Order: sequence, then structure tokens, then C-alpha cells
Amino acid sequence: MRIPARAEELQSIRHALGTWLDGQGAAPEVGAEVALAVHEAAANVVEHAYPRGSGELIVRARQDDGRLVVIVEDEGEWRAPSRTDQRGRGLALMHGLMDDVEIAPSETGSGTRVTLRRRGHHA
Repeated sequence: MRIPARAEELQSIRHALGTWLDGQGAAPEVGAEVALAVHEAAANVVEHAYPRGSGELIVRARQDDGRLVVIVEDEGEWRAPSRTDQRGRGLALMHGLMDDVEIAPSETGSGTRVTLRRRGHHA
């Protein structure tokens, strides 16, 4: 899905992702944890990706060899994760909820791409 990177749009991601996770047979607790991690990644896009104006948030989800893979991407400004930022705990939360979290420059341009992976998802 591709939506405006605005806080009021984050609920639509949770709803669409929840529906998709249910269709994939994700256990309810796994679905809730994946949805929370994706919400944190998307909230980071809303807060940090477009300091000079508005932009879009892209979310893609798939199954890959028994793992749920969700990519949250923006086309804003690349900002490497800060080790000294004490404000939020979103990155720590994502790492705690998912098996793997990869943060890299976006393939679509100068933005950021967060890839979240989680195993053992079936109810």
C-alpha cells in the first residue's frame, strides 16, 4: 500500500496489515506484535522522513519461506539510525518484536527502507 505519510493514516496500515496477517494464518499474538513493529516503523517515517514537506509511505508484506516479511519504505531523506537518540524506543521495540530488522537506504531513491522479518507465525 502507498499512503500519505501522515499520523492520521497510520490506522489504515494497522487495519490492512491485520487483515492480511489473518489471511496468512498468523497467530493473534504474532499478528499483534508484527502490527506493532510495523506501526513503529511507519511512525518513524511520519516523524522523520520528510522534514521539508509531505511525502508518501510504502508498506509491502509477503511470506518468504515460512517467514512474514514486511517492508516499510519512504522516499524522503535517508537518516541512519542514531545510537545516541534517547527520545524514542521504537527501534528497540522493533528489534524485540521481530526476528530480524534491517534498516538501509531505500531502493527507490534517497529515503529509508525498514525490512522486518518474523518466523513461526501460524496459529
